[in-house]
Amino acid sequence: MTKDELEVKISTLQNLVIQKNEELTQYAQQIDTLSKDLKDISKPKLTPLQFDELHEAIEQAIDSFDFDDCDNYETDFHIDYDNRIAIESMSFHNADELVRIINSNISELFAEATHPENDNQLNQD
Repeated sequence: MTKDELEVKISTLQNLVIQKNEELTQYAQQIDTLSKDLKDISKPKLTPLQFDELHEAIEQAIDSFDFDDCDNYETDFHIDYDNRIAIESMSFHNADELVRIINSNISELFAEATHPENDNQLNQD
């Protein structure tokens, strides 16, 4: 083979590699989309109005929670290098109350199914 023939062959193979990589990327994107669709297919379906009401219920629950209450937090203090008192760590330990409030607001929007064994039939298209 001559130098020109080898260069053409290398160029052709490089183009094939680029083309195949693009195809692989497209296949990976299709797999991601189909995986998301598969995951979403078993989720209960909500109308846009129900979805808005759900978001509103969550927002109202969070807005009604008192984040300014000191008793919701546990703090550890230390004396800084320049003799100032500083917070070394702070943790929110009242998440269960926040969850209870959110669940309470959401449960006001929905009625629980009377036959849980038929859950798969409730939201089928």
